[in-house]
Amino acid sequence: APSLPLQGVIVGLRRRHPDDLIDRAVAAARAADAVVVVAGTSDEWECEGFDRATLQLPGDQDELIRRVVAANANCVVVINAGSPVTMPWIEDAPAVLVCGLGGQEMAHALVDVLTGSRDPGGRLPTTYPVRLEDNPSYTNFPGECGELHYGEGLFVGYRWYDARRIAPLFPFGHGLSYTTFAVGPPATAATTFAVGDTLRVEVPVTNTGARHGVEVVQCYVEHCRPGVSRPRKELKAFAKLWLDPGASAVAPLVLDDRAFAYWFPGDGLPDDTRAKLRMPLVEIAASDKQPRWRIDPGNYRLHIGRSSAAIDYVIDVTVTAP
Repeated sequence: APSLPLQGVIVGLRRRHPDDLIDRAVAAARAADAVVVVAGTSDEWECEGFDRATLQLPGDQDELIRRVVAANANCVVVINAGSPVTMPWIEDAPAVLVCGLGGQEMAHALVDVLTGSRDPGGRLPTTYPVRLEDNPSYTNFPGECGELHYGEGLFVGYRWYDARRIAPLFPFGHGLSYTTFAVGPPATAATTFAVGDTLRVEVPVTNTGARHGVEVVQCYVEHCRPGVSRPRKELKAFAKLWLDPGASAVAPLVLDDRAFAYWFPGDGLPDDTRAKLRMPLVEIAASDKQPRWRIDPGNYRLHIGRSSAAIDYVIDVTVTAP
């Protein structure tokens, strides 16, 4: 029997807002000791069932933020959105807090962070671009002839920005605290890695400020001579530390086989063609035709830092042949 698609429509009326709402907000901001501006999106603008056509905040929210920030320098801008938005007012905003659609308890959590009883210890799970055109999907979306091709391949998120050397507005993994931290030189028991082993990297961290706070140490792995197209570096381990003022702790970063592995799509070229092309950069046996997870021996680098763009240390590691 033929299927019957479900369809529906919602008809409603929205009360007209007064034309001076932003003017009222600006007047209230001028008279206040401190201002909190909460802006963002809702399920009308973003959900899993459709894609956004723009990264701008809906309506006049950018204009509201710009004018309120200009009216009172003691202002915090709170962005309640599930995905990145552009921030044309960022240079003038004293503080920005990204909530990320926190759910029913978001209001309580927001109050705790704004009053300082909790540290804003989260880190961005996405890259915030300066503009829509910087996104890896920009040339592929919205597709053609009813199909959308994910042409960016592996180069999604921070991997794209690294490969194209595009500076983001805020990088993947970025986040601040009410205190400050000092990240010391990482220590490793060995600088070689054999398949089947684990490599442990210990990173000393000290809270150098006057308040309790949260720091997240991140480890990105780079293959120096990849045989296939790969991102420059990829997040493979991280550790989160809660430290009192003056306290120190070690962030443990543990790397296993999967930290150095990549998906090998299989070598479909005839042997004589491969010999003429002199590729890839690493030697692939003529019999190596099947797709599989693969670890290539050679030189790797471990990038240790506090975001994909804030790298404090680089460690050279040699992966030995199995």
